[in-house]
Amino acid sequence: MHPVPAIPPAVVLGAFLVLLGTQVAYLIAPARASYLVRLGASAVAVAAGELAGWGGLGAHLQVGQLHLYQDVLLLALAQIALARWRRPLSTG
Repeated sequence: MHPVPAIPPAVVLGAFLVLLGTQVAYLIAPARASYLVRLGASAVAVAAGELAGWGGLGAHLQVGQLHLYQDVLLLALAQIALARWRRPLSTG
């Protein structure tokens, strides 16, 4: 017996999606928000996408154990909203 519990593949893929989405958003607009704020927004968006998928919204779009399309859509919307919300004030 192995004392290490198995980690579900969906958790690993979800974590990878959070890190990848955060990194891409940070590369596109680095000055808009800090990396930790983006990371938190990405984690919340992926969790919301999974909850929406488990609730039946677009459940037929499931890829393996992950609701990839809902996660990516909500992640992109969250990063766009965060970039617009954290926009520097114009002085003109």
